[in-house]
Amino acid sequence: MTNRGNKRRPPGGGYAKGRERLVGIFEAALAVLIDDGYSRLTMRRIAARANITVGNLHYYYPSKKDLLRDLLDHVIDGYIGEFERIRARIGNAPTAELVAICEYIITDLNSRRTTMFFPELWAMSNHDPYAARLMDALYQKARLVLNELIAKLNTTLTAAEREHVALFMSASMEGLTMFLGHRKPWARALPKVRAVAIRAFLHAVTTTRGSRRVRGKTRQPSSTSRERRS
Repeated sequence: MTNRGNKRRPPGGGYAKGRERLVGIFEAALAVLIDDGYSRLTMRRIAARANITVGNLHYYYPSKKDLLRDLLDHVIDGYIGEFERIRARIGNAPTAELVAICEYIITDLNSRRTTMFFPELWAMSNHDPYAARLMDALYQKARLVLNELIAKLNTTLTAAEREHVALFMSASMEGLTMFLGHRKPWARALPKVRAVAIRAFLHAVTTTRGSRRVRGKTRQPSSTSRERRS
């Protein structure tokens, strides 16, 4: 997802121990963002949360930019792993897969971690161009599964058109955070709003007429797009 030309120093003490230390650093950085806000995300605070010295933290990450890059990879890789587990459980059923993934994303908005972390990331990106680029890369990676399923459900859409639909879905779900998130005013309405959102997404995916043509004719949505919802 990101350029790793400026590599961090390899962790000492073996791969497992080094990986455990990196995860501890990531979780400490998340805790600072969630509890203190992006304006207080400093290497000193992260080191204190991770129970290591600032010098030890710099051994792994010379700068906060290096750490932020891998932190966002750590966050999105967790979501992608969950998407893969959902799809494996359901099998080859694009509509059901899309519904389940959207249900997971919207339900997750209600967790304190998600409610607090992503708005802090958005705020950071408004003031830091580097953070903005990382955030855009994170969401592009997250939308890959949506793009793949949209392609199966509507064969008339070009790659660019699929990305537009996926962007609409992603933005719609993220925007719900401020209303349905942890301790937000409409949190109790999450199940009903989630159902409305998913119906809207399926309608957009299966009825949007794209510009992709075969033998001079615009192709109709595939039979998969008419898969009945349970």
